[in-house]
Amino acid sequence: MYRPIVAVLAAALVTAGSAEARPPITAKWPLLAFDRQGSCELTINSNGKFMWIEVSGLIPGTRASLALSNARMKPIAWNVLADSSGSWSTPYVPLLWGEGDGTLRTATSASTVAVRIDAPGCELAASAPWKREVRVIP
Repeated sequence: MYRPIVAVLAAALVTAGSAEARPPITAKWPLLAFDRQGSCELTINSNGKFMWIEVSGLIPGTRASLALSNARMKPIAWNVLADSSGSWSTPYVPLLWGEGDGTLRTATSASTVAVRIDAPGCELAASAPWKREVRVIP
């Protein structure tokens, strides 16, 4: 009775281990904007609903200042920490605050997301447009 459970757990671990070798799903998302300075790079990718903001080429373990703005929302000002490979990333949902009831039944909205990263040796800035609309899947 315990052998099938062990086999299922072993298969799950093998699957999980091989999943780490695969590129993240965001790697297939279209690139909306980027900036590069030396070895530092800022990219903004999107799948049409979410944005993926990623910075690479930072000095591992260093702090950076992130500024993110979008129409009619309180700007974000964070201190972020580069990981051991010199990267930092976050998902972002670009919706206007205070618009409708949070569903897509309300009027379409659009704006620009502007991102700025200041780190030792790197000053990066990029902006990307977005549009909230009802998505139709054929």
